[in-house]
Amino acid sequence: MKFLQPSPHGTQRSPLTPKRLAIALALTLSFSACDDPSSGLSYDAPDNICGIPANKNVLKSLLDDGDKLKQDTGYFNLTEGQFCHMYVDGNDSVVSDATWHGSDYDLRDLFQDYDLKAVRYIKGGRYASWHRGVATIISCPGVSKEGDVVSVEVRDMKWNEESQPLLERLAPSYFDAYKEKLGCPS
Repeated sequence: MKFLQPSPHGTQRSPLTPKRLAIALALTLSFSACDDPSSGLSYDAPDNICGIPANKNVLKSLLDDGDKLKQDTGYFNLTEGQFCHMYVDGNDSVVSDATWHGSDYDLRDLFQDYDLKAVRYIKGGRYASWHRGVATIISCPGVSKEGDVVSVEVRDMKWNEESQPLLERLAPSYFDAYKEKLGCPS
């Protein structure tokens, strides 16, 4: 196979050598991989957030790309109010945290200390969402000495315009799985 190569003396034919073909192919593949937003993560997306089942496709969209994912539950267990940090290359990407409260605590109480605009209550007020997070309150008496109600939040630390709808998709099944993992009465 031959291709034309310009020269100062007109056009000359220059053979397409295996070396030139390999270089052209490598450049084409590297540029197309950079431009393809659907190429996915460089690591396997998990199907859980620190052991709580979560929608893998949603997590794949929320998590940042990088070389390494690490999930860290910190020092506390679920009945103490566990924080789960999902780090990508050492940077917070997605965070889930839970805090126990007294039985009179409700979802609106969660936002008293936040300066959040445009909190949206969805699914009949079971969940609240905002541009970078989603939250719920789970009644779970008798499970923790810390309280009878646990607030659970999931936040996308590097949010964009797609974060809120993705978090809203994650919420129902993740929060139900959280309640089940705690062993809360129905």
